[in-house]
Amino acid sequence: MQWTTSGTRTRRAHVAAAAALTVTALAVSGCSAGPAGQGGKKASDSLTVNLGFSGNTIVRNFNPFSLQASQGTFGFQYEALFGFNILQGGKFVPWLGTKYTWADGGKKITVALDPRANWSDGSKLTAKDAVYALEYVKKQDLPVDWKFDFKTATAPDDHTLEITFDTPAYAKLRNIGGIQPIPEKIWQSQDGKTFTNPQPVASGPYVLKKYSAQQLTFEARDNYWKQKVPVKTLKAPVVASSSEIGKLLSGEIQWSGGAVPDVQKQYVAKDPANHHAWYPTYGGLFMFFNHTKAPFKDVHVRKGLSLAVDRTELADVGNPGMFHPLNSTGLDARTQGKWIDSAYRSAEQPKAQLAAAEAEFAKAGYTKQGGKLVGKDGKQLAFKILEVSEFADSIQRDKVIATQLAKAGIDVQVQPIASAQLDKARQDANFDVLVGGAVYYNTPYNFFKDMLFSGNKGIWTNYGHYNNTKADDLLQQMEGSGDDAAILKTSAELQKIMVDDVPAAPLITIGASAQYNSKNWTGWPDEKNPYAIPAPWAGPTDMVNTILSLKPVSGAKAK
Repeated sequence: MQWTTSGTRTRRAHVAAAAALTVTALAVSGCSAGPAGQGGKKASDSLTVNLGFSGNTIVRNFNPFSLQASQGTFGFQYEALFGFNILQGGKFVPWLGTKYTWADGGKKITVALDPRANWSDGSKLTAKDAVYALEYVKKQDLPVDWKFDFKTATAPDDHTLEITFDTPAYAKLRNIGGIQPIPEKIWQSQDGKTFTNPQPVASGPYVLKKYSAQQLTFEARDNYWKQKVPVKTLKAPVVASSSEIGKLLSGEIQWSGGAVPDVQKQYVAKDPANHHAWYPTYGGLFMFFNHTKAPFKDVHVRKGLSLAVDRTELADVGNPGMFHPLNSTGLDARTQGKWIDSAYRSAEQPKAQLAAAEAEFAKAGYTKQGGKLVGKDGKQLAFKILEVSEFADSIQRDKVIATQLAKAGIDVQVQPIASAQLDKARQDANFDVLVGGAVYYNTPYNFFKDMLFSGNKGIWTNYGHYNNTKADDLLQQMEGSGDDAAILKTSAELQKIMVDDVPAAPLITIGASAQYNSKNWTGWPDEKNPYAIPAPWAGPTDMVNTILSLKPVSGAKAK
């Protein structure tokens, strides 16, 4: 289970889950599940999925507030109020909540809840359950990624949730959508930090039918509130990464989110009619410079380094054809195009531009001597890229960058270190250059705040300790705005900072890895119909949207 590029991993702590990611990660459905089989032999009603369990055994923990919650807790069982489809520029995705309305200059939000919503025990889900979840998380100080500060939370009636704030809260909309209601009768006597919730009562389309340390089996709810659930049985076994491709090829697994190397050749090409892989863009890969030390304080050095990278070659490292060069604003033109200013919509640099890079380096006092880029002190420009030692594919990618920069006369060494050491180096600004990912949200605000806000130095994605008072002021303006036109205008100025000042160099897209088999089930999300991120570990609305939109193939047999 990974959010991947051609060999990179990025943490989703700041996305809903999304993890977060995943950043929660967010989706939309432009279609609904079709009717169950139409004539002919009864279609298979089961599906086996690789949810990407950590380790060799499954811990029976379905507490939605626990950092150790098992895969399958979110989405399949606990649902969010609403989400956003980052594949379509942040399009609103109604779920338990059907719509929202701001008032009092962003200090009050009203969310309408679907009157059909119910719990798996048949009782009604009401706005009081959402209020209870908010108060429960606040009182017990639980580590959920959607948690946010608020003034009051009330339920004027069963289908209306009202939340008030001391200051405009437009920027908290993603978090508000991530609220996962819980039934008070179950949780009122439980400690949210220790309760493992072995047999959940939740609002999602599935209930836990069988648990073992090697497999979870979920059964579709007959009384699911939203629609008829097409896949009646969902099996989720533990799958070792070494055996994943074999199980995909045999059809033992029909849906997975693993990082399969060269997936087009290893999986898709073996049966193009039924084997599919789609890694939709949810963020970008960046080269982060340490702004606290020379020579990276110099914008001309940063520009030169960015110009010397061949992004087309980099995109094909490990998984050819699955990723592409990133727009110079840091936003992906294909999924975030609605937010990109017209001046930058075609601002991509697929190939290295060594002559332009050399010109930028010259402005910083560097000249080419005997194939080496030498500074005024007579020393060759040299630095290290730190990388997590366990991430062999990321190390491979970084070495490609080093080889590319060598063509500009720069000596770059890739230094693998332990993850904890890298985290500390990043926080302490004790590094030269890092390569890592940054994710998109419902608007550009959080993306730019993560990377550019001076208060985030060393955390989120301001890994380079960037400090720009103009960027801070623009972010403050954007935070107080709920109007798309105003957000777009302010975003354009932040995009100009990205292009002109290069706080970090945008490289290539990063995508949510997903492989699926259409032999038994059709209706999967794809590039032509991007109604959801299809990875089975994506945000709650993504994974459930996918499973509810599947249609059985007549005559298909279960594995």
